[in-house]
Amino acid sequence: MTDETKGNEDRLESNEEIASIAQPASRTPFATAKRLQRARELARAFAVAQTNASLYPPSHPLVMQSNADLVAAVAGIMEIGFEDVTVNVYKGTLFVENHVLPEESVTYRKLIEDLLAREISAITLDVSFGERDAGALAALLNESGISDIDSANAFLEARGASAVRLAETTELDDEIREAEARQNKLGARKEYDSGVTLMRDVETQVKLGKVFEVAPLQSLVSNLLDTLFKDPAAVLGLTAIKSHDDYTLNHSINVCILALSLGASLGLDAESLKSLGLSALLYDLGKVRIPEDILNKEGPLSSDEWQIVKSHASEGADLLKRIQLVDQMPMVVAYEHHQRHDMQGYPEMRVPSEQHLFSKIVALCDAYDAMTTRRPFRREIRPDKALAVLMQGRNKAYDPSLTKALVAMLGIYPMGAVLHMNDGSTGVVFRVNRDDLLRPRIKRLIDASGRWLEEPTTVDLRLISADSGTFSLSITECVPAAEAGIEDVWQYL
Repeated sequence: MTDETKGNEDRLESNEEIASIAQPASRTPFATAKRLQRARELARAFAVAQTNASLYPPSHPLVMQSNADLVAAVAGIMEIGFEDVTVNVYKGTLFVENHVLPEESVTYRKLIEDLLAREISAITLDVSFGERDAGALAALLNESGISDIDSANAFLEARGASAVRLAETTELDDEIREAEARQNKLGARKEYDSGVTLMRDVETQVKLGKVFEVAPLQSLVSNLLDTLFKDPAAVLGLTAIKSHDDYTLNHSINVCILALSLGASLGLDAESLKSLGLSALLYDLGKVRIPEDILNKEGPLSSDEWQIVKSHASEGADLLKRIQLVDQMPMVVAYEHHQRHDMQGYPEMRVPSEQHLFSKIVALCDAYDAMTTRRPFRREIRPDKALAVLMQGRNKAYDPSLTKALVAMLGIYPMGAVLHMNDGSTGVVFRVNRDDLLRPRIKRLIDASGRWLEEPTTVDLRLISADSGTFSLSITECVPAAEAGIEDVWQYL
């Protein structure tokens, strides 16, 4: 447990409460009630236009009115900042953009079935969408002779529906995307392992009193950033790697990745991110001057031992000052990362001050990774509880806006979290759904009877059962990976 979070673990906020607080920071297109209502109006107008077109001729007042309502619903979406909007069908569930519509998925079942019957899994409507487009789209879904997407596209083109684009998810597309994801994942892991080796060399050089090379670390940060911009999940998933033997080395890389991911989500530019990443690699460098028997001591530290541990902040800043980095931020972050948001931490400031943004980011990421990693002297805290501890510390140890942004980025159940489901099965979170932090996508590894599956099956917990009208699967508990018998979580991400 980090010193900033002691005493908070028994006052955890519920996962639902945390999600409600953090959700607006996720930048999800329909994160507010007003925006979500626009998405629901679009789904309803679409379904009504289809129904009326099946009952009446095109010139009937009800058909004309429902087409006009569909146009108005699309315009309503554009008014909140969209240039186009996509209605998706995924495994029998209706989405507007990436936001699931549970009630509409059951109520408008015919709309979903008619789309899938024509090999359509996505319809994109752009800003020029008008009544001609609406009429053609409604007619398409009532044209019984169309059973493939090519015929559907030809139908729309013949009727001048230029503001409608159709798409299907083919097995070939899935294979290409999966191949690219695997390549990104393996490339990111190569950088991670290279980073551990580099940090081991840095640690050795510092212990010997030598000056280490900064350029390889800067290259590591740049390479991680390149992959982060291309495939954020491939990089963020690396933080699920937890080594008990090389904790210090893995921890520094994990904090770097978390900090880069959080900084990118906040909109920092590339140069700022490179500076932040280097700072996150080196912020704890001063611990090489702390005796290992103190760092790894089981049980409480004595007053003298605690003073020695606290000295690592100023020791780290001193080490970085001596190597005369052009970028001063690693030195600043090394000195400030334990000062807390309320400035009640250490080292004590002689004049009123405030932590730098980078120091706040690194402190937050440091605490999260430390809590979720098992150490020889304590067990890890499961991810959802670790985030709850951080939320309890907002406005005190941690900046409240950054804390909410971290939760929104990671989700209540972050990548690598191991979950028991209400049907008795067990899975690992491999993607977070930004529009619903409580319902990620998982890879199910163990079935309801407790048997390991030969191949993991992917499940989106946002999906709705057409039979029950409720979510197909729900989380009952988040558990440590070791408790579920999972040795290497990363391989499933």
